[in-house]
Amino acid sequence: MLHQDLHGGNVLRAAREPWLAIDPKPLVGDRELDVASLLRDRRPQLAAEPAPAARLRRRLDTLTAELGLDRERARRWGVVDALAWGIEAEGAHPDILACAQWLSEV
Repeated sequence: MLHQDLHGGNVLRAAREPWLAIDPKPLVGDRELDVASLLRDRRPQLAAEPAPAARLRRRLDTLTAELGLDRERARRWGVVDALAWGIEAEGAHPDILACAQWLSEV
């Protein structure tokens, strides 16, 4: 079972546990898919980086190492997920599409 919307805005300090993940969008799937939202989290700060692809590489490396995930599978899910969220009927979201591009470079 995946959270599918795990990012900094959905992780809170809690009394019963140190951290609490809120607002899940439950989905059954690859564990590697669940890090896609974390990879593209804080997009304004990411875009302001001199080397955003390098920052994403570090995020990807850290998340996959700490969680015991397949790095390449997580990277590919990150690209696919960013494309899915970045292109909607109302139009494109350049900041999310940029994450897909940066992830394709790492």
